[in-house]
Amino acid sequence: MIRKDKKNFKSGPKTHVRVVEGYRDENGKIKQRTIKSFGYLEEQTDQKEFMDKVVDFDNNFFLEKKDKKDSFKKRFNDSFTNIPYAYGYRFIEAIYDSLHIRDFFKARYPKIEFDLSEVFKFLIIERILNPDSKRATVQLKDSLFNFVSDFELHHVYRALDKLNEVKIELQKFISDQIKNIIGRDSSYAYYDVTNYYTEIDFPSSEDDLRQRGVSKEHRLDPIIQLGLFMDSNGLPISMSLFKGNTADTKTLQPVMQEIKHHYQLNRLIVVADKGLNSTSNINYIVNNNDGYVVSQILKGTKGKRYQEILFDEEGYTYNQDRTFKYKVFSEEYEGLDASDKTVLRKRNVLIYWKLEDALMAIRKRDDKVDRALKSIGNNAYAIKHTYEEYIKETHLVDDTGEIADKIAKTLNQEKIENDALYDGYFCIITSELDYDYKKIMEVYGGLWRIEESFRITKSSLEVRPIYVSNENRINGHFIICYVALVLIRLLQYKMHYSISVERIVRALNTSKCLVEEGQIIKVLRNENHKDYQEDSTKLLDEDETIHDFLKIIEAFHVDVPYERYKLTNFNKYLSSIQYSV
Repeated sequence: MIRKDKKNFKSGPKTHVRVVEGYRDENGKIKQRTIKSFGYLEEQTDQKEFMDKVVDFDNNFFLEKKDKKDSFKKRFNDSFTNIPYAYGYRFIEAIYDSLHIRDFFKARYPKIEFDLSEVFKFLIIERILNPDSKRATVQLKDSLFNFVSDFELHHVYRALDKLNEVKIELQKFISDQIKNIIGRDSSYAYYDVTNYYTEIDFPSSEDDLRQRGVSKEHRLDPIIQLGLFMDSNGLPISMSLFKGNTADTKTLQPVMQEIKHHYQLNRLIVVADKGLNSTSNINYIVNNNDGYVVSQILKGTKGKRYQEILFDEEGYTYNQDRTFKYKVFSEEYEGLDASDKTVLRKRNVLIYWKLEDALMAIRKRDDKVDRALKSIGNNAYAIKHTYEEYIKETHLVDDTGEIADKIAKTLNQEKIENDALYDGYFCIITSELDYDYKKIMEVYGGLWRIEESFRITKSSLEVRPIYVSNENRINGHFIICYVALVLIRLLQYKMHYSISVERIVRALNTSKCLVEEGQIIKVLRNENHKDYQEDSTKLLDEDETIHDFLKIIEAFHVDVPYERYKLTNFNKYLSSIQYSV
């Protein structure tokens, strides 16, 4: 803004003209600083031309070109203005704010001495953009542009304890907010289990969550089991933790009790893979008037009841090019009621075959056979591998007829040929007798989203390894990771899942700015940007990161940022980023 100050001199009063910028000092008081002094109006030969220059500078000073050498030297030597600040986090913060999580904490912890919501928000943002240990994360607390970070490491650990106290209530609150924003069909939900390794050699006690179990990553470290429910939109509903030595099949029943109670569901249809398909779970689901859509093993003893029907061509319906066939039939099966009495029940069974799946199965088996042959040839492998299922070991017999110590390894041709019979076949069973084959495949087909969510937690969010050891803080850590998953999934949902999490994170992480002299904000060129217009980040070539960033701002209905802003105007730009559907 232009400021004119009257000053008295012996020769008479004069008007000092300068351009100033408003700002708040460390105590929050509004003050002004001089950007450029133009001198005294009365001393100018042409006062109108003089004032025109002042007005022009005031309107355009943040776009004014400076001498490149002088500008470079000043920026290089000025440690404050040379620090890049991240502003891409604002898109995640907008989703956080839309869920009213601050109100949740304010109502439950009104007298806490630190801002729990800001700590929680910061930990979630950094879990998405720069996942690391809590100590390393706190060191980044001043890297976010205009983010309140008035907390220390000990506040973070205290926050983990507080999060543990409200872990179930918070999940329910967030779910209600999602229902208000975009709606949520809870008539059926996807459920699956995975586990995460920890940075310890042995569990501290039998009560420790960290126990040795069957690791999905084939590690020997103690692990923690996590069960996740997800809705038909691909958005998480709730998560629960279990000891690492808890079998997958044992996690479903207690979680179903919790979700039906906390989410007030009358009936729930559970969609899960074959790992959750046990007689106990099926009986439990039906006895509670709930339903299921689960996959069924076809090979071996567990799949024996369907093998005759599977290989009988009668009843199959083919598509036009014969790359897909299916049959649906109803069957009676024996179950146990709540009193453990045997009862007859009905369910629908879908068996289908896909040429695409068959070719993939052949490719995977051929790879295993190749590795099995190499193993037989060099006999150098001591660690068990999946390909060893195709190796048959036979004890040699010496000349006397006695079994020798030596073992001969050969390919198990019988198993290879038997497995080949099942290439491309898949089986799904359901309690829903009104489901036809399309509905069964549609409902079960969404299960891949939960598997993708697990991959996101282990890769992008880096949930493991888990460094905290106190159980309360372990729960707090998982709540942070869970809500981070919810937020990034909500962002993907808004963008119709058109961009992967990895690409979203890359685009947001390269959205940075500098604070220049006079409180001018310079939006930096993305380090991946090779060409873009001088006054914006508009795409000039097909740089993936620019393309992704433009898609993000388009989804949030905000303008492409200019190259330079006044501080107040840049804050207004960031405030315009709001989450809605």
